[in-house]
Amino acid sequence: MLLLEKIVPFWAGRTAREKRILVVNGHPDPAPERFCSALCDAYEEGAREAGWTLRRLVVGLLSDIGTREKALEDMTWATQLIVVYPLWLDQPSAPLRDLFEENFSRSLCDGEGGSDKPLRQVITMDMPAFLYRAMLQCEIDVKGLARGVMLPGFRYQHQDFIGSIMSITPEQRGHWLRTMRQTGLRAA
Repeated sequence: MLLLEKIVPFWAGRTAREKRILVVNGHPDPAPERFCSALCDAYEEGAREAGWTLRRLVVGLLSDIGTREKALEDMTWATQLIVVYPLWLDQPSAPLRDLFEENFSRSLCDGEGGSDKPLRQVITMDMPAFLYRAMLQCEIDVKGLARGVMLPGFRYQHQDFIGSIMSITPEQRGHWLRTMRQTGLRAA
């Protein structure tokens, strides 16, 4: 039996209200031509087909207090999150980190102590992904690198690393887009 056939019945009895995903494009440049945006599109396509209710948050468009408040509301609304972002100097971009820290601080103030919502991260980087993963496994700390990429306040479900992003071929990009669509289909 295929894995997807095992997962779909698990969610079959749940209402759409319980199946809410917030797809976060964490790239600070909101241009739709960015690979992070295409990865979010592919994931959304698969998750919609699987019956999930989705919202998208584009960190690069958080320009005022109103859009930031809406983003924090969307984080509360979701039953799980997927965050796609580039790794810069071994960290997510400052606007993305700030958003998650603000959400975490509000949760603590409200007495919630964080969230138990699952968070999947898809991290793009210039460094080869196998090298970054090896550094994480060996707990190497080279000028602050390989401490692990964490956004506060959520339960980590999975991290995918897409490395050498500036030099991957169109076929490799296509492979990642198909993989993200399949991941959306199995969004449990």
